[in-house]
Amino acid sequence: MLLASQVATVSAQGPGGVTPIATSGTINIPGIVNSIMNWGFGLLVVLAALFMLWAAYMYLTAGAIEGNLDKAKHYILYAVIAIVVGFIAKGIVTVITGLLGT
Repeated sequence: MLLASQVATVSAQGPGGVTPIATSGTINIPGIVNSIMNWGFGLLVVLAALFMLWAAYMYLTAGAIEGNLDKAKHYILYAVIAIVVGFIAKGIVTVITGLLGT
């Protein structure tokens, strides 16, 4: 019973079980750019959060070692700068796609 529903689902999707992205024959470049930007921004936020967690661990375990405290502070600063640059890049892409009339 389960196999029959899977076959019906696959045959409804198209040849090879792949749903076509653009059925009208046109390519939506702003949509593709927006999808790539959203994916990249999500990856940036996850990596920056991991970077901040590592910096917090270094900060908490540094003890009296002055060099590790400075490293941790710089790591946190760099992670915040990366997030700000990501927001600026996302804003630039949004403005440009808006100006192009999408």
